[in-house]
Amino acid sequence: MHRLFATTLTCTAIVFCVSSRPVFGDGSAWLPEPGTGHVSLFYVSQSAEEFYRGTDKRPLPGGGQEDLAQNTVWLGGTYGLNDSFALDVQTGWAKSQFMTGPGIPTPSDSFSGMVDTSVGLTWRIVDEVVSDLPSIALRAGTILAGDYETGFINSLGDGGDGYEVSLVVGRFLGDQVGLSAELGVRNRNENIPGERFANLSGIWFLNDSLTLGVEYRMVNSTSGLQIGGPGFAPNRFPEIEEDTQTVGARLYYSVNENFSLSLFGASVIDGRNAAASGIFGAAASYSFDFL
Repeated sequence: MHRLFATTLTCTAIVFCVSSRPVFGDGSAWLPEPGTGHVSLFYVSQSAEEFYRGTDKRPLPGGGQEDLAQNTVWLGGTYGLNDSFALDVQTGWAKSQFMTGPGIPTPSDSFSGMVDTSVGLTWRIVDEVVSDLPSIALRAGTILAGDYETGFINSLGDGGDGYEVSLVVGRFLGDQVGLSAELGVRNRNENIPGERFANLSGIWFLNDSLTLGVEYRMVNSTSGLQIGGPGFAPNRFPEIEEDTQTVGARLYYSVNENFSLSLFGASVIDGRNAAASGIFGAAASYSFDFL
């Protein structure tokens, strides 16, 4: 399996967000070759004028302006330890803003700082190259809370440490199409509700340079408070039940064997206690070989 394919499937673990908060979980059953890997720098911009109070979609109180927004710069990478294991790391810096009037933010409604960091290890159990089965992998990751304030609608995260575990299955159909599915669970401390998540994706190699990708992502909290419900208060935002369904598309351009660029966009199409965000961004990735 050539390097472009492995990099395409793993280099852009772009976070699709339930509000302005990052969510991890983007494992791949296709691992870099041993001693090789990649680093990626990507920029994500997301904004919302509406949110789901419970499951009821309604405008945010910003006078029809771009009410809730966040811009994030992410740095991530993956390294193939051997034929069966790969290590991945992702961290970043973000700035958020919440409009409280007709386009005029107040100083207290803008935050910036380091977001949550994820460190994961993937174990590929089955490799489709040497098996009739699809590629199958298990990923376990650690989540480390970033340096930010919590308890606000535009906080950069929920402020909890924890872990996530997922099962990933992938299959390459011929020379042009690849399909992948990930199912997992995520648990964190600080009374943050546990989550189940699913990521479905497909890629189509249009030619030697261009690749098109499509994605569907679902995050479902297993419990939590309801906005405006019993026990809810603004300082308990990390404890709310946030559910989202997101669809998106990406276009990858391979400049050469080692360097690639991508553009992507996504939208939250359904949710509970979450912002109806639109998400856009770009990424640059560089593959390396220590062998």
